[in-house]
Amino acid sequence: MTFAIRPLFPGGAGGIVTAVVAAGGVHYHIVVRSLVPGSAHTIHDHLGSCTGAGGSRHLAILDTSRADSSGTIGFDATVPAFDFGAGRIVIVYDTARPLLITGCATL
Repeated sequence: MTFAIRPLFPGGAGGIVTAVVAAGGVHYHIVVRSLVPGSAHTIHDHLGSCTGAGGSRHLAILDTSRADSSGTIGFDATVPAFDFGAGRIVIVYDTARPLLITGCATL
């Protein structure tokens, strides 16, 4: 299943999260776009909603890396199994420090 990462404000991050149930959990393939080339961002797995992402419960750090020359970060991660539609979200922070959320996907 594929889910959109939606910007939380004008100029925020966009992209997709593809989630596939696999042995041992759920495999994510995440592509984040519309980032400043070379900028560092952290991407987290949370429990909550995108409208209240700032108060959501942290589950895991999925990745912290720098955007390539086209402003894109792509990576894969596996998390423990969960039920889709049960409040799982993937959030993209504006920097490598988890302060300002710039994009969010509801799974």
